[in-house]
Amino acid sequence: MIPNTDPSAWRIVMDASEATLSSGHETRDFDGSFYLSPDESLAGFTLRLSLPGAPELLWESASLEGGTEVRGSSLLHLGRRTARADVSGFCARVPVGLTGSSYLKIVLTATFSPLRLRWPGWRVRPVTLRLFSEIRPTVLRSR
Repeated sequence: MIPNTDPSAWRIVMDASEATLSSGHETRDFDGSFYLSPDESLAGFTLRLSLPGAPELLWESASLEGGTEVRGSSLLHLGRRTARADVSGFCARVPVGLTGSSYLKIVLTATFSPLRLRWPGWRVRPVTLRLFSEIRPTVLRSR
């Protein structure tokens, strides 16, 4: 088993990752960390999202609960402004053929109040942020 505490044991697959905002913004330009519990469920994340023509967003959660289905509270920071919202999604182990290896597929969604962020154009409707990502082990597991 690959230790979850070893940062070199896992890598985020950027070509299989994407963040979208309901305002029409989409990016593959983000970095950050996912935090896994010992059973490899998603425990938290910190992600910096760079959107074209927009300030950098920091989306984070440190207390996700659940196994395959995750839920908890998250924060979205836009400069000095912060909004809180529930986050939900899943973190599922996906087997790879007959090799005995697998990777983690992550999908997260949160809807934020536009009034807290005060970003032009977001004042009317809530802002939904969705993330699709994969975390793969850097080495293949043996059976």
